Amino acid sequence: MAIENPHDLLIECADCGVESIFSDYTPGNLPICNQCRGRLIQPDFNQTHNEYRCDDCGFVMCLSKDTPFEKGKTACRCQSLNIQVIAQSTFYEEAKKAGAFEADDRIDPNEDWCRSDLSSVESPEDYNEIFDRDPSDN
Repeated sequence: MAIENPHDLLIECADCGVESIFSDYTPGNLPICNQCRGRLIQPDFNQTHNEYRCDDCGFVMCLSKDTPFEKGKTACRCQSLNIQVIAQSTFYEEAKKAGAFEADDRIDPNEDWCRSDLSSVESPEDYNEIFDRDPSDN
């Protein structure tokens, strides 16, 4: 069951277990883990995750198969207990169809996502220089 409009998404990382929330998620935007920076949607998504959707607010949760969830007892962030289990998630297929993985292939694996390009450093007081200073030099 595909979701046509952007929606909020909580997805648990299969690699590190951290839950990341994305506002206005669409299949064309490949979600990346906020902790380990790994791709959150993989070809084996249905083997690793369960998908849940709140009927009241539309919030979507993709949780690891190991994460406990009791239908009618586990609440959504809106406090609703009206959450449906999606039998067969289409997240991977939708992302692939929307071209999300094509953009991922263009990312330089050597890119430092933690700080901006060092070629833009204009002065020693620049924030990035903090990372490059050896505290033993003082």
